[in-house]
Amino acid sequence: MPLPPSVREHLGQMLRSDYYERAEKPRYPGDPALPLEFDPYLYRLEQKERALRIMRVREQGAQAVADALSGLNL
Repeated sequence: MPLPPSVREHLGQMLRSDYYERAEKPRYPGDPALPLEFDPYLYRLEQKERALRIMRVREQGAQAVADALSGLNL
């Protein structure tokens, strides 16, 4: 059973802040903050979060339209 989104976000923020504190600081402007081996994982995570956000917006929009239409006397 997956963790609730708020818990995942909190744990992710804690992990990122801990990683940032322990990571080497950029040597020059534009130096990537994360090692390149994290890129595929970050990309998949971003895609999953984007898909979930789109689905949530779609569901909330459909519900808002249904609520608005239910109040009309057609």
